[in-house]
Amino acid sequence: GINAEYGRVLLDMAPVPRISVPMNFGRHLLDSPTHSTLELRANKGTSVRASSVILSFNSPVIDHMTTTLHLTSVDMEEFSEEAVRYFVDAAYTGESPPVSRVMFRDVNKLANVFKMDWLVERLAGQFTCMAEAIQEGI
Repeated sequence: GINAEYGRVLLDMAPVPRISVPMNFGRHLLDSPTHSTLELRANKGTSVRASSVILSFNSPVIDHMTTTLHLTSVDMEEFSEEAVRYFVDAAYTGESPPVSRVMFRDVNKLANVFKMDWLVERLAGQFTCMAEAIQEGI
């Protein structure tokens, strides 16, 4: 009757609960051909596979490339596989462990080109620490 109809309307209006997903959600699926829908082609013919969804949450550039342009691969052949993996791991975990001086340029450029702003900010802090260490002769 009318009460059942009213109850259904109230259920339809109930807010959908928001869930929290840990930053390392899906990390174990990296390089999986079924779950990692985006191929990032690094130098020397290597590639890293990652979820376009997780990378899109972190990078508006990758979001545009996958959502609007429907790309399934991105040429990153200027960068080493190690730098591309660091970039992907950062997107998955929200962490930015110290980068070697050798790899800093590549990781910093990846973060800037793909507009991963939080990583750019953290790398700027790492750069300051590197510069201070050089001044101190470490």
